Amino acid sequence: MSEDNEASVRRAASAFNDPGERDHYLDLYAPNVVLHGYPSGLEGRDGARRFYSELWAAFPDAHLNVEETIASEDRLAVRYTLTGIQAQDFYGATLRSGATKIEGMTWLHFRDGQAVEVWQVSGTPDTLTRLSARAAAAPPRRSASADAAALRWEEQHPEP
Repeated sequence: MSEDNEASVRRAASAFNDPGERDHYLDLYAPNVVLHGYPSGLEGRDGARRFYSELWAAFPDAHLNVEETIASEDRLAVRYTLTGIQAQDFYGATLRSGATKIEGMTWLHFRDGQAVEVWQVSGTPDTLTRLSARAAAAPPRRSASADAAALRWEEQHPEP
């Protein structure tokens, strides 16, 4: 059984890496898969689809490499590397030039050949540091409401 689960993950990674087959990556997930470590509000295969659609839009050349797996009956741990060049903002990470490399791990619980529960961890200190540096380097965004509030303040508190 564990060999079948590993083969499912490797097939899914192959689909992930082929832009024409990416929707088949989601075949790995059961319809009601429980997602841990993903952005809040994402539930089931549809939630995974929303997440990965955003990821593929932000990183059109995203490549997933399965580095190592450890299997035990219906559970599989996967160490992976995700690489790509960011083309648009992604869940708070503003667009910056240059390649991105994220190392992560996921723990999958399988039933009937699909993942029914997934624990995702990719927030290594290195990744968090790089994303924070990107956010800090981004120019501040103008806010129309903040500009309006500042103008009202100036009108109500003129300089002497």
